[in-house]
Amino acid sequence: MQGLSCYTANLHAYLAGEWDADAMLGQSVRLAVRVDLPDGQLAFSHHDPPLDRLPDGTRLCYAGADAVQQALPGVIGELATYGRVLVVVDASRLPWSVIRGRAPTPHWLLIDGRRSGRHGGQWHVVDRFTALMPAGEQLPHEGWLSDWELRDAMSLPPRWEPEQEQRNALAFGAPVPVPATRTLWLRRRPDDLGRCASLAGRWLCGDDQVLPFLMNYLLDHSSGITRHLDDLWAAVGHRGFAYRRRLAGGITGHERGALRAALTKWENLPRMLRIAAESAQRGRPRPVLARAAIEVLSRAEEGIR
Repeated sequence: MQGLSCYTANLHAYLAGEWDADAMLGQSVRLAVRVDLPDGQLAFSHHDPPLDRLPDGTRLCYAGADAVQQALPGVIGELATYGRVLVVVDASRLPWSVIRGRAPTPHWLLIDGRRSGRHGGQWHVVDRFTALMPAGEQLPHEGWLSDWELRDAMSLPPRWEPEQEQRNALAFGAPVPVPATRTLWLRRRPDDLGRCASLAGRWLCGDDQVLPFLMNYLLDHSSGITRHLDDLWAAVGHRGFAYRRRLAGGITGHERGALRAALTKWENLPRMLRIAAESAQRGRPRPVLARAAIEVLSRAEEGIR
């Protein structure tokens, strides 16, 4: 799914099984940043209303087990009840991933089928994530994984990097509990809370607050470009998804021109961020490039506020 992160691309595929996933995702896109974490770390929230609450009165939540074999009955139960289930995998263990064999990276994967074979079970998986990454172009994938391949992909590392833990907890937009287990999947439960979890801590919300903050942050924390590159790419992809949907809705005149201009600036941002990140990794940080790109973007956003 063009522009969406590895979480939302496959969440979109899950939601599309019952509802208008384009509308649900497009209407939820926003950008908020938590700014009171230690060591200059940030947390990003990309959705409001959050996407764990579903139209049928259920809620998606994480479930965990200490081993994949213990998790499979829960996965099979979701598959039997809803015809599909999202599981958390390590993208570096997926056969089609361009980062295979590299650092562990959390990723959501959709399972929508299971069959028995002569040499064990197989699982039909769908991965709609597509992106141009430093390691190469990640293309969508659909096919079968053996029992062993699925168990390997679902075997998570003992711990994630702090920014990856934040992404897992905030994947829906509002924080949700993530079990500290080596295997995770998503299950549906009755939404008996009746409310969304609040964003704890100090958050900046909206482009008029977030974009100026990011301009200064990237100057003061050059390493933050690399640490939060996936978060910034996700923000770009989500905004592009929402704006293309609005443009397809038939808006005209000044609003259409301003929206197209802003979309172009969002789409140009990943290239500048990548250059800045690669420079920082070589020990020659050039945060001014990223700052300038966000400054141009901020001016374009002012035209549609």
